[in-house]
Amino acid sequence: YAGDLMRACNLNPTLKTIHELGGTTEKGKKMITEAEAFPMYKACKDSKDVGGFHDFVEVLKLYDKNGDNTCQSFELFKLLTNFGEKLPKEEAKKLMAELCEPEDGDGFMPFIPFLTRMCAAET
Repeated sequence: YAGDLMRACNLNPTLKTIHELGGTTEKGKKMITEAEAFPMYKACKDSKDVGGFHDFVEVLKLYDKNGDNTCQSFELFKLLTNFGEKLPKEEAKKLMAELCEPEDGDGFMPFIPFLTRMCAAET
């Protein structure tokens, strides 16, 4: 799977970018050769079709009801499983368990630590 290979190289290509470069979204459908790998890597590295930390902060601020860089965890879960490159529910639960701070009594959690951990490979 070309996307996994590019992400293992510390890149963050979108599924659209991978598809445009000849990769597939399904594992096992196509094998890439060594000769195809470097041009694909270079194209992904040069692509501007990726989001970054500040883009994600701006999205989550839309769900920040208190103006204190927090959101309700169920809203983050809905974002991860329903928008953009949708994560499977189990993968989203695992990601949140690993990267999120605990919720407060009202179900809010700070999203900056989550994004910092999630985007750590980007910086």
